[in-house]
Amino acid sequence: MSGSRERIAANQAMFRTVNERLTAWPERREAAATEKLHFYCECADHHCFEHVHMTVGEYEAVRAHSARFVVAADHVFPDAENVVEERDRYMVVEKHGDLHRIVEAADPRRAIPG
Repeated sequence: MSGSRERIAANQAMFRTVNERLTAWPERREAAATEKLHFYCECADHHCFEHVHMTVGEYEAVRAHSARFVVAADHVFPDAENVVEERDRYMVVEKHGDLHRIVEAADPRRAIPG
């Protein structure tokens, strides 16, 4: 596996961690089910700070899979991921199978308490 593909996966995991911290804010937990909140694009470009707008339910649907990430349109890295869902405001990508171990290990929701 190439180092650049591993970096892509690690960068996406970093942005996912930022979004996870945002979801812990009380005002986000209390948001109406239809309210669209801003999340950071979880693409592999570590210089990207674009926002995607989605409901908490939409975000949770992506987060149900450790290998999936929400990205802005045209922020897909085909060498490392496939588009599994297209919405008008964002896309959902899934890492290729050989990269699952990297993103699963970095998933804060899968962390083992120590």
